[in-house]
Formats: sequence, structure tokens, C-alpha cells
Amino acid sequence: MKIGIEIGGTFTDLILLRRDAAPVTLKVSSTPSDPSEGALHGIRRLLEKAGLRLDAVEEVLHGSTVATNSLIERKGARAALLTTEGFEDVLLIGRQEKTRIYDQFYHRPPPLIPRERILGVPERLGAAGEVVTPLDEAALLARAREAVERHGATSLAIVFLHAYRNPVHERRARALIEAAFPDLDVSLSSDIAPEFREYERTSTTVINAYVRPVVRRYVTRMQRELAGLGYARDLMIMQSNGGVLPAAVAARLPVRMFLSGPAAGVAGAAFVARRCGVPDLLTMDIGGTSCDIALVVSGQPQMVAKGLAEYRIDGNPINIRMMDITTIGAGGGSIAWLDDGGMLRVGPQSAGAQPGPACYGRGGQDFTLTDALVLLGLMDPARFMGGEMRIDPALSARAAAPLAGRLGMEAVELARAVFRIAVVNIAQAIRQTTVQRGRDPRDFAVLPYGGGGALFAASVAEAMGLDRVVVPPNPGIFSAFGLTVSDIRLDFTRSDPGRRLAQATTAEIEAAFADLAAEAVAEFRNFGVDPAAIAFSRMIDARYLGQGFELTVPIDPAELADRGTQAVADGFHAAHAARYGYAFRQQQVEIVSYRLEATVPQEGFLPEPARPDRMPDPARRAVRLDEEADWATHERFDLPVGTELAGPALVFEPTSATAVPPGWRLRVDAHGNLHLTRDAASGERR
Repeated sequence: MKIGIEIGGTFTDLILLRRDAAPVTLKVSSTPSDPSEGALHGIRRLLEKAGLRLDAVEEVLHGSTVATNSLIERKGARAALLTTEGFEDVLLIGRQEKTRIYDQFYHRPPPLIPRERILGVPERLGAAGEVVTPLDEAALLARAREAVERHGATSLAIVFLHAYRNPVHERRARALIEAAFPDLDVSLSSDIAPEFREYERTSTTVINAYVRPVVRRYVTRMQRELAGLGYARDLMIMQSNGGVLPAAVAARLPVRMFLSGPAAGVAGAAFVARRCGVPDLLTMDIGGTSCDIALVVSGQPQMVAKGLAEYRIDGNPINIRMMDITTIGAGGGSIAWLDDGGMLRVGPQSAGAQPGPACYGRGGQDFTLTDALVLLGLMDPARFMGGEMRIDPALSARAAAPLAGRLGMEAVELARAVFRIAVVNIAQAIRQTTVQRGRDPRDFAVLPYGGGGALFAASVAEAMGLDRVVVPPNPGIFSAFGLTVSDIRLDFTRSDPGRRLAQATTAEIEAAFADLAAEAVAEFRNFGVDPAAIAFSRMIDARYLGQGFELTVPIDPAELADRGTQAVADGFHAAHAARYGYAFRQQQVEIVSYRLEATVPQEGFLPEPARPDRMPDPARRAVRLDEEADWATHERFDLPVGTELAGPALVFEPTSATAVPPGWRLRVDAHGNLHLTRDAASGERR
């Protein structure tokens, strides 16, 4: 028995899975001021709904935005940075890139740690990791005392030059500081981001130090409250790489939690991809605040590990291995507004959980994407959140009036325009995730989830020229489900920049991976995992000689043993050709980093609810998506396996609804997934 809890910006989603019964699902409003309140309230209600006690549950898994929120809202710890003397300005200098090219008034966000709390320590390692200047231990302790007593630091980041090659100075510094200041949180770059590129390594370590006390307090409280309800096991926390870790380990490495919620959904999509025989999926998670786009290729989520412009939180680069997820402000709470040129826009501003869209009746005055869906008839006020929360179309119409009046539109016309703009915005994000990554979106089926994903999926697919959609069961709480099928996982890295592949040997490469495997075994033993259960995946970051950035290449141990370094070279050329459309096969290749994924596979399951033998006659509903028309309406769990029907239709379920527009057909597979396909004639008309 498992419980998954995923906290979003507007709603907190929960699912309870048992092998011998249908899933129990629940959505409750998030509590932004203290996310744990909404999560704990949801657990109590979920258990009450299921008629169970928490001590009967084998595993509780949690995806949280607490790390992201503390960084975006600048509500982290008062942190200080100790770094190699002479390199105190790395964090302030950053990179020359300008992320908003045409904004003449752009200013970079201020660093998380101001210059006065960045202190230099006499020490120096060379680029090969050799000791050039020994660590001055007296000066180190003096700087630490200054950070604590003069600047009031409660958390400390330590980033010494070239520590990714040799952590000896950083580890000695931690031992001395923890002995002198036992209450101080200490984060080492050699633990957090053991990779070259000083700015990104410093930024990642500083972020960890900044949010670590906040995350530690949060997970400690969650673990304590769950224990009070009878749960005696470790709370498992979702990471950005799609794996889970015990709460105590996650609290030590909170920088790995920034995609905690979105990554859970993609992990669930990978499970569905393997289960239903559609290995290549384009995931589209439309929640209350945002829309997250990702790719699953051959049943595996796509990953990145670059602290560059695309992989930043509030302007701060994060250089860890994480799922390649593109996020835009296109959720149900996204607000419609006019820019200075009088053009209608949708998002990224959001009404969030409080006050929420106007139709919630909580005081919201802005016209949002949810209000547009209500006016178009795509949402049934009586079915919202399984009937536990009623929404008021009259409030949506009232919120539309000022904006519609300025544009000379009727409220329904405005709603159509807002819907279409949201579709275009999402399609643009899909192009960024596919075309700009060297992928053809037409090779993928869309897998939508979140409360609004299945309402938009067919329209977005049409805008992109795609003709396949797969809607999983319970899409409205799908990220919570994804938690329950996620493996325990840690990533390990060793940088070796500048090592030419032609000069490397198979034995050297094997030795590097053996060192990482030994590190992984020791880490997993620390939280009680049998090393025999660990599965390893090997990768090498490589680039052409003279290139500024690298690509990650999977390494097959058997091929490496059989073909040596040529297997690495061929893999890199193929990856370069797939990403950029060409490869320089005569050019020298250099190794940048070794990577090891250490995974303890967990068994995932999703019992299906009982279904009837025949489909009841549908009801009808007025929908104004393009022009007003009657759409057939169905209850999802009233559709037998093998059901086929033609649009236009709406398929309702407790946490979401699926739109099947004209020109689309729906089929229910053996696992309860809804497969939507576009008629050939419909595609020709476009």
C-alpha cells in the first residue's frame, strides 16, 4: 500500500494505491504560506475516505515545492560562502550572457549571498587536483567565526578551486568547522556539484546552502507529523532526476529537489509508456499555475545536467542532473491581460491558490484560463474536484466583462481567444523541447495530465500537426501517482576536463566508473539499502576538441570491453548528429566528466477499477469551443475496455476531463488509458 502526495502551486494531489482495490484519489487546495498544512490535511482526509489508518501504509512518497518557493521568494537561510582567496567575486561576475536580450532595463537578480558574506581562505589546488598551497586552518576558522558571529550566518557553502578533482581541502574544512560550530549547516561543492565551471559550481552549492535549513525543517516536521499518525517508516522525497530518497538524505541535498513535483509526473509517464506500448511520449502537465513539457524517449525520460541559461531558478544556474522539463506560465490560474500595445496575453501571472480564478468564489477578480474553460462549457461546475468544490460561471462572466469591453468582444469570444492563446503558448514550449533539441514532435504521442492537460491535449496536438494523444487514468492527480512508481536513485559525477579520448585507455575509464560505484555503494549503505539491489547506468560527457559544451553519451559496459574507446567516440558522434544534424567524425573527442546513475528499482502498479460490460447512453452538453454545439458527455469509468467513440465528446472523471473535439476518435485500452487519434480527413483539412 502506497500514498503519493504532490504539492502544486494551486492544488495538492494525493493518491492511495492498493493491489486489491481501486485507487483512492483526492485534490485539496494548497496552502502557500505553509505547504505542509495542505499536505497533512490531505493525508487525513484521504485516510478517512479510504477507511484506513496510516500505520497500514507501507510507503509515503512526497513531491514538494518547498525548495523552489524558498529560493524564488528569497526566504532561505542567512548563508555565507568560503572560497579560495582571490576568487571571492566568482558569484558576482557570473557569465556575460543576457537572458532577456531586448530588455534595455534588464538587471540580473542579486546573488543569494552578498559580497560582504563571501570570505576568502588561503589554499589552492591545481587543475589536476595537486596541492599548490596548503589549507590555512587557522585562517579558515577565523573566516568561519566571522561568518557566524559578525554576519549571523546559519548555513555555510564551501567552494574551493578545483575541488571537483580533489576534495581534500573541502572535507578537512568541513571537519574543522563542524567541530567548532556544530549547529552550522555546511554544504561542500565536492558533494553537491563535483564538476568544473567555477560559476555554475559555486551557484549550485550556494543554492543548496541557502535552502538547506528551510528544507530540513520542512521534512523534519512532515516526518514528525506522519509519525504522530502512526507511520513508522522513512518519508520518501522526490528528486529532480525522477528518483526518490529518504527524507534525511534529501534534506542534506535539497538542490536536487527543484523539479520535485514535475519530475514525478514524467516518471509516471515513463511507466505508462512502457505499460501501454507507446514508448515515445511528449508529456504536457497543465496544473493550476503552470504547464510543464518533457519528453519520454524509448520509455526513458530525457535528462540534462547543465547550469546554463535554460536551467536556472530565479536567475541562478543549477548544475545537477535533472529531467529536461520546460515550464511556462500556462496553468488554470493564468491571468488574461492586455500589454502596453493593447495585445491580449495569457500568463505568466497566476491567480494561484489564493484567491484563485474568479469562479472559485474566493475573491479573485481577474479573468483566468479556468474561467475561460468554464464559459466555453469544457468544465462542469458540478463535477469540479469530484464535486467537492463548486465553481460559479456567473463569477467568470463578471470577471470577463471589463476585458471583453475593452476589446469589443462578448465574454464567450474572449474565452475562445484566451483558450487559443494558451494553445499557441503551449505549442511554442513544445517546439522548444523538441525542435530545439533536435527532435521531430511528430514522432511522439501527447500524454496530458494535471487538472487541465486532457482538455487541451487534442487542440495542442492539432496546432503542432500531431495526431496521437494518450490520456492516463486519473490525470488530475497523475504526478502523485508518478511518485508511487519512482525508483530510489542517486547520481554520481567525476569531472576530468581536457582528457583526450585518444589518450585514454579502457582500464582508466573502467577505474573511473569503479570509483563512482564504490561511492554509490557507500552512500546507499548509509540509509540501509542492500548494495546487491543497486543497478548502475554509465555515461560520459564528451565534446569535440575546442568545443565549449558537451553532450552526455550512454556507455554500454559490454561494448566498452569489446571495442574500447572507439565505442565512446562512435556514441558521441551519433549523439552530436542527432542533436545538431551533423558530426565531425575525423575530429578529436575529449572526455569532460564521468556519470553514474545508481538506482534501486521499485515495483510500480496501478489497479484498474471495475468497468461495466456496456457503455451507458451519453448525456449532452453545450460546448462553445469553436461554435456552440452539443457534445456527448461520458463518465470515464463507465466506458468498458475496447470502447470506441467519435468526437465531439467530453469524458469526465473525478479529477479532470478529456476533450475529444470534432475530427478525433477515442479508444479505451486494456489498462484504461484513453487513446485519441485524429481522423485522416481532419488532418487533410488542416
